[in-house]
Formats: sequence, structure tokens, C-alpha cells
Amino acid sequence: MKKEFERFKDWLKANYNDGLEDLNPPASDKEIKELTDTLGIELPKDFITVLKIHNGQKGDSAWLFDSQEFLSTHRIIEEWNNWKKFSQSKEFPKVSAITDEGIKSNLWNSKWLTFSSNGAGDNYCIDLDPTSSGTKGQIITLWHDFAERELVSLTFKEWFKDYVDQLFSGDLFYSKEYNSIVNKDEI
Repeated sequence: MKKEFERFKDWLKANYNDGLEDLNPPASDKEIKELTDTLGIELPKDFITVLKIHNGQKGDSAWLFDSQEFLSTHRIIEEWNNWKKFSQSKEFPKVSAITDEGIKSNLWNSKWLTFSSNGAGDNYCIDLDPTSSGTKGQIITLWHDFAERELVSLTFKEWFKDYVDQLFSGDLFYSKEYNSIVNKDEI
């Protein structure tokens, strides 16, 4: 993960230096413990490695993960609390999610660790509570407006490597117009 994150930082330096400067310092053991204690989960080792390189981003520049903010431990807790509160409200839909194989049919699950957010209720999550046919640690979508929950990758490490590869291939790029890293096919 360290090598892959260095590649990510190299791309940021060459293509979007403000994004590089927006990365937080490493997460402390205390911050990681607060995250695991608050959410009642055990974090995947590859995700801990990333947090110990940079604890998300400050949020002073454009979002770094496909038009989404790279969340710090504090922001992950904030997003989790927002979803928890919403899931307990009268406004929360009382329907099952439409899911890819391996993902539980919940609209939200307290064992889904949001690691990115677009600020409007859409997240990429590390699924720590898959079905028996899923993979613990798989990456899934959590969109607030849609009941679909899609499998994106089998691990955070795989997702991150693919993301960095897409940056270097040009499939993803920094757009001044959108002030975000975006997919070329979605512009």
C-alpha cells in the first residue's frame, strides 16, 4: 500500500499539487482506536496502512477520490453517525436494497465503513459484513438516492491500485471545471 500511495502522490504532484497539499498528516494510533471503538469494527490492515500514511484530506481543495472526499478518521465517524441517525429516522425508506451478489440487502449497515463522500450522502464503503458469498473488506457503493448497492472491488488494496492505475492511464483526471478528479467518460 505504501508503494501505491507514493504513486498516487506522484500523480498528484504532477497533475494536481493542491490535492497533494490537502492531504492530512498520518493518523495516530489514538485516532485509529477512536474510529474502531466508535464503529465497533476491526479495520482491514491495508486501510490502516493508508490512514497511517495520510489521515484523509483536509477538505480545502478538490476531492481526491472520483469526485469524493478522502475521509479522515474524524470524518468517517461523522458520516457513520449521519447514516446511523438517518437509518433510525421516520424518513428512512423501509425497503430492501437491490444488491450485487455478496452484499446484504440493507439500505445501510453499521459495518459499512465509509472512506469517501461526495458531501450529499453518497459514499464508497468497505463492507465488513458481507453475505456468505461476499468477501469481508469488499468495496461497495452507498448512494443515498438509490437502493442499488454495487460491488466495486474485492479489497481496498485492489480498489486503490485500480484507482491509481486509472489516474496514470488518463481515465481519471483533475478537472478545473468540476474542481475534482473525474472519470473522462462521465464528462
